Amino acid sequence: MTDSNGLSRRRFLQATGGAAAAAALAGCTGEPSGNDSDGNGNGSGDDDSDMEPQEGGTYRKINSTISTFDPVAADDTASGQVVQQVFDGLMNYPNGETEVTEGLAEGYETNDDFTEYTFTLKEATFHNGDSVTAQDFVYSFNRLAGSPHSVRTYFILDSLGVTHETDDEDTYSDGSLGVEAEDDQTLVITLDRAFHASLQMLAYSSFAVVPDGIVGSLDDEGAPDDPSDDYQTFSESEPIGAGPFVFDSWEKGTSAAATRFDDYHGETAYVEGVQWQVIEDTQAAYNYAMEKNVDTFGVPTAEFQQSNITNAEDDEQGRTSGQYDSVSNGEVVDYLKVPEVSTYYFGFNTREVPKPVRQAVAYATNQNQLANEVYKGRVSPGYHLTPPLVYPGEGEAYNSHVEDAYPYGQESDIASAKEVMEEAGYSEDDRFSFTFTHYVSDTWSQIAQILQGQLREAYIDMDIESAEFATLLDQGEQGSLQAYTLGWIADWPEPDNFLQLINPEDTYTGETGVLTYTNWGREEETEASQAATEAWQTISDNLEPTDEAEEARNEAYIQMEEANWEDVVLVNVFHGATERFSYDYFHAPKFGAMGPSRQKYNTFWLEQDVEDRPDEAADPNETTGNESGE
Repeated sequence: MTDSNGLSRRRFLQATGGAAAAAALAGCTGEPSGNDSDGNGNGSGDDDSDMEPQEGGTYRKINSTISTFDPVAADDTASGQVVQQVFDGLMNYPNGETEVTEGLAEGYETNDDFTEYTFTLKEATFHNGDSVTAQDFVYSFNRLAGSPHSVRTYFILDSLGVTHETDDEDTYSDGSLGVEAEDDQTLVITLDRAFHASLQMLAYSSFAVVPDGIVGSLDDEGAPDDPSDDYQTFSESEPIGAGPFVFDSWEKGTSAAATRFDDYHGETAYVEGVQWQVIEDTQAAYNYAMEKNVDTFGVPTAEFQQSNITNAEDDEQGRTSGQYDSVSNGEVVDYLKVPEVSTYYFGFNTREVPKPVRQAVAYATNQNQLANEVYKGRVSPGYHLTPPLVYPGEGEAYNSHVEDAYPYGQESDIASAKEVMEEAGYSEDDRFSFTFTHYVSDTWSQIAQILQGQLREAYIDMDIESAEFATLLDQGEQGSLQAYTLGWIADWPEPDNFLQLINPEDTYTGETGVLTYTNWGREEETEASQAATEAWQTISDNLEPTDEAEEARNEAYIQMEEANWEDVVLVNVFHGATERFSYDYFHAPKFGAMGPSRQKYNTFWLEQDVEDRPDEAADPNETTGNESGE
C-alpha cells in the first residue's frame, strides 16, 4: 500500500538478523534479505564451469509472503521476485549490474535538451500471444501514474518527471501523460525537465509493460480495498507479461510457480520453471534448505562463521566468490557476496534531540564494531549517506574523504562525547534522556544495547523501544519518534537518490513527501541546513546527463554529506551486502550491486541427474515444523 503522503513504505529498509541487504525491490524499501537474513537466497556465484549449460529441471528457492503480481502494485521483494521473471520493460539492469542496457527497447534517441526520449521497440510477444506494441507501454505507464493500486506514482510523475496534468486536488488526470505511440514500434516519452537517471528509472519493474486494456480503464480497476474482478484476476491468477517465464500458479502463503516462455524475445530459459516456497521464519528456511529442498538459500547470522569461507576471490566490482565449508548438513556450497547500493542509519528528530546529544551519539558510535561484531563482517562500516559504489569520485574517494574530514573518528570516542555534552551544560546531575526506536529484530536490539551502554558514560540515558516496521513508519510520519533506525536502497544508482533524504524540506514530519523524520532546520535554520538546501538546489539545477552538470552535482553531493556531519541529522552506520549460498549443481552468472531482485533467471541452469537433489520440494511444515508461512 501507499502511505498517506503517496510514498511507498518500501522506500525504507529494515535490517534484521544478518548482512543487511534490501529485501525489497531495489528502491526503496522494505526488509533486508541480503545476506539472506530472511533465508531467501536467490543465486550463487559466477558460472565459471567448463560444462555446457543443460536444459531442464525447476529452479527452487525460498520466498517471503507474496501479495500481488501487478507490477505497479508490488511493494515487497517477495512479489517483486515473481514480477521480475514474468514482466519486462524498456530497459534492464542485466544481472543486477548498475549499468542499464536495453530490454524491450531496441534503441533510443534523445532531443538536444534531454527532455524527449524516442524508443524503438524490439519485436516481442506477450504470454497470451499478442505482439508488444508502443500502445501497450502507453497504457502501462498511464496505470503506473494513475491506477488506484499503484504504489509507484511518484516514480513516473516526480522522479522521472514525465509531463502530465493534475486536477484541482493535485491528482493526476487520466490520459494526460506525456507518453505517445507514434506507431506500433515507436514510443516517445516527454519529460518536464532533463533527468540524468532517466534510463535507470525505466529499468525499474514498475515500468514493465502489460497488454493494453488488460484491466480496463483506471476507473474499472476498483479501489484497493474493493478491486474489480478483472483486476483481481490479473493481479492474482492471470498476470500476463513479456518476461522469460509465464505465471503458472499461486497458493497464497505457501508457494508460487512459473514456467519457461519459449517465445521469449531474449535468451530462452534453460530451466523448465521456477518454484518459490514461502517460509517466513529464518531458521525454518535454513532447515528446509539443509534438506536440499531448494537450490539456493541464505545462512542466518546465528549459523554463519566467517572462517568457513574458503577459496575466496574478489573481482573488480568488489564481489567475493568461493566456497562455504560447510553448512550444517555437512555440504560444501558455493558462496557469493556482493556489496549493494544501500545505507543504514540512525535518524534524529531535531525538534526532540538537541545537537550536542546527536554529536555525542556520533562520537560514541563505532561503525567498525557494529559491522564486524554484530554482523560478523557481513556488512561494511558506513560514514556517508552515499554508498561507496556510487560515491562521487574514483577509487578511494569515499575513504579519503572519511579519513580527511569525518569529525567523529572511526572508533568509539566517549571522551569527546562527554566533552561535547559538558560544553552544552550536561553533567552527571543533569543528564539527557531520549527514546531510540528500532524495528523488531535481535540484531537491532543488540546494536541498541551497545549504544545504550556507551552513552551512559556521556550523561545520556537512552531508552530502547522496538516496533513493527509499519508502526515505526507511522510514528515517524507523525513526528512522534525521537530517534530511530532505518535504511535505504537505491531506486537508481546515483548519490541524489540517497541525498534527497537530507534535503531539509523533505524531512518535515506531517508534510507530503517526507523522507526522513528529522525536521532539519524546520523551526530554526542552521548554517548546515542552509548549506544542504543550497546544495540540493544546485543538484536540482543540474540534472542533465552531461559532464558539466555531473561535476556541479558531485560538488553539491559532498556539501550535503558534510552538512549532515555538522548537524548530525543522520548517523550513517553501515552499507549492506548480499550473500548467496548454493549447491554445486546450480549455475548462474554473478549478480551486481543493484541486487538479485534485478536478475532474471533465464540464464540459470541445473546439472541434471543429481542423485541427492529431490525431484520435488518437500512440504516445509512437515520438514521443519514451520507454521509461519502465512
